[in-house]
Amino acid sequence: MTATRVRGLLQYLPVLLRGRRLHGPERYRPFFIVGSGRCGSTLLRAMLEAHPHLHIPPETRVLGGVVRDYRRYSRLPWSVLLRVVLGQFACDPDWKCWELQVGSVFREFRSRPPAGRHLAAVLDGVYRAHAAQQKPATVRWGDKGPMNVFVLPALRAVFPDLNVIHIVRDGRDVVESFSRVFREELLPLAQHWVDAVRAAQAFGARHPAQYLEVRYEELVRQPHISMQSVATFLDIAFDEQMLRHHELDLRLGDVERHAHLQGVRQPVYQTAIGRWRTALDTRQIGELNRFLGPTLAALGYDAGDPPPPQTA
Repeated sequence: MTATRVRGLLQYLPVLLRGRRLHGPERYRPFFIVGSGRCGSTLLRAMLEAHPHLHIPPETRVLGGVVRDYRRYSRLPWSVLLRVVLGQFACDPDWKCWELQVGSVFREFRSRPPAGRHLAAVLDGVYRAHAAQQKPATVRWGDKGPMNVFVLPALRAVFPDLNVIHIVRDGRDVVESFSRVFREELLPLAQHWVDAVRAAQAFGARHPAQYLEVRYEELVRQPHISMQSVATFLDIAFDEQMLRHHELDLRLGDVERHAHLQGVRQPVYQTAIGRWRTALDTRQIGELNRFLGPTLAALGYDAGDPPPPQTA
């Protein structure tokens, strides 16, 4: 065995023993919009996308799996590990909305020196490649993926300086919207809303400086105040264009492909607040109030009085 080969094996030994790092010393500062789904996250994404220096690509559902598989296979050769990570994006059904070829990212990172071979750099490369293609003036990128609410600790392990914006909406309106759009049962949807709220708030309790809670109802009633709060949290200058997102020709990708997201092209409206009151029947409202009542009350929503128990 040649001396060069020996030196190469010795350099690779730490990777074989410990696996590759999730991040390096670079200070990436992505932000993640999370929630329960049907909570206003697409609206918030559009308003932030209207800022000239922010970019949020179409939604994917792969980040949790990417972090998991990177950890699991981190001892593989770098080029193979890159294929594992980027392959998750390429195989996601919604990846076509990005209109981005992962091959360009692979070629960029395949020859990276060892110091730059970590997951944070690769993910940053994916999002920045999309920004370079769609919005070259981008200074900071974000992600809108409600399901990421359940993998926030894993994302923070990759990006220690991340920011999390948790958008909260009355659980009854969330359930009503889900059931109307996707024809699903109410109580499993209600449980999902409770789980999402708890997961986000648990993260916020551990990392309060990196967490902001935005109420959907306040966002649509007082968008200027809400977006100023978001801008301050993200440490960016407030820009009036965020309040005129519907007037701009935003390239949102997935919005054009899904009918239930078309409302984001309209001016901010309040008519969806409290829709559950007329869209659900008395029995359904009673079930939801009983199930969601404690969480609604803890959040400051009027949980209402459940109907009296039926007698035989």
